[in-house]
Amino acid sequence: MRRGWLGVVAAVSFACGGGGSSDSQSTPTSATVTVTDGSTGGNSTGDEPDPPGSTTDAAATTSSAGPTTSGADTSSGGDGCTFCDGPNQRCVEGVCETTCQGQLPDPCAASGQVCDHVTGECADADAACLLSGEYTPCGGQLCGPGSVCDDQGECLPYPPCAGVACSDDGACWGTFCSCERSIDCETPTDDLLNGPFSTEISDLEFADDCTAWMVTLRSGTDFLRRLTPDGEVTEWAGVSNLNMGEVAVLKTLTPPPGAAVPLPLGAGILPPPPEPVKGIGEVALTYICCSTCGCFTDPPQGVARLVEEDMVEPLPLVIPAVVTDSTGPFGSSGADAGPFGLTWGIDRVLYVGNAEGNGNLHTADLEMETQQQISMFENRVTAAAPLTEVHIMVATLGGQVFRYNVATATATEVVNLGDDVTNMSFDAFSGLLYVSLRNFDVVTLEPFTGVSAPFQMMPARGRVTVSPNGRLYYSPIGVLDAQPISSWDVPDAL
Repeated sequence: MRRGWLGVVAAVSFACGGGGSSDSQSTPTSATVTVTDGSTGGNSTGDEPDPPGSTTDAAATTSSAGPTTSGADTSSGGDGCTFCDGPNQRCVEGVCETTCQGQLPDPCAASGQVCDHVTGECADADAACLLSGEYTPCGGQLCGPGSVCDDQGECLPYPPCAGVACSDDGACWGTFCSCERSIDCETPTDDLLNGPFSTEISDLEFADDCTAWMVTLRSGTDFLRRLTPDGEVTEWAGVSNLNMGEVAVLKTLTPPPGAAVPLPLGAGILPPPPEPVKGIGEVALTYICCSTCGCFTDPPQGVARLVEEDMVEPLPLVIPAVVTDSTGPFGSSGADAGPFGLTWGIDRVLYVGNAEGNGNLHTADLEMETQQQISMFENRVTAAAPLTEVHIMVATLGGQVFRYNVATATATEVVNLGDDVTNMSFDAFSGLLYVSLRNFDVVTLEPFTGVSAPFQMMPARGRVTVSPNGRLYYSPIGVLDAQPISSWDVPDAL
């Protein structure tokens, strides 16, 4: 089923009804991500911009009713919309109006309302499908709802928005946003997932087209397997008896632009929707082995990628790794070994922890054909997930979670969850992370505020992953706990 899409939108606080859970525990029905953390404000590179709508903004005069009108004189038949081309402007009966988007202070506050960045109109704070929030300094810009700072002075789109618009005075907000999750495919049925596909499973991931991918953890040769929604299973054998730990699929990080709601006649010109990302659907995996497991390690363990068309070497190694051991996050010497925290950046770069020692972070740039160590954490990396084109989240042993900027090579601790993280899965619709813990808890995490909330509980040790059909799937470590793959609903509206 295809959900509706809304265009010309911005978001940080976005309220609407949500989906229910498949069990007795409650599921969040709304998400609020208010970007106020000063650490995300970027590098200070000069004077902060004057607040949009201030006395220095000659283009508009603020009104408590919301939209403002330009100073063009139309009394003698002049066209007041000749230069009405701002992203927050629209022509109404020959008069150029500036919407509440991009204006500070919020012109709707005088009427006890807030700016709805979906419509550009004032709305009650508890209105359905409302998109509102704070603006955060970011160098010479201000990042508003639906955008986050890249820590270098530019605003990036953030779910549920896929683009960014900025006024001339530097106020930015999200565009091409959605109030409801777009569901364009269905994952394989539970019977198919729990058939031969999941035998001796170690990790599960879904591509944007709902294809399921897994890797095994077993005695002897391990396998990467693919399961299409119609039930076709394909597998690729790994290197000798090296175990496999994680599988990662390159996916979109923001909702697809979708079909925007028609704008009023003469509305301002918005930037075009973002271009499709190269490499979407590519697959990588980790080879792991503990020091006492007797695995064959020549060629060495590390990160491999799938090259399906190569019949001779379909899983070439792109990041070699040494043997590393740990006591977590699963409490098993065989499962808690080797590289961990495998994830893709949207720039087609692979990231993984512990390749040359516990705590380091390595990359493999498939475009540049290079690899390098880029950071070092105090404790062993246990999980990672992408956020934006410059941010990834990294969890370390003990439950510390960091937001790492790959452009500035800086790490900011976001939260300590108090227990080992087994996996983090990013929801490209809500912008939330779903985090599974060693104690079986699953929590939601707002990556730019550190706010976490209980979500569900896993039946045993394992990982969770968000699927494109609006469900969160639990997958076990089969050799440790022979549980079936199961799932819960996640909210499909914000």
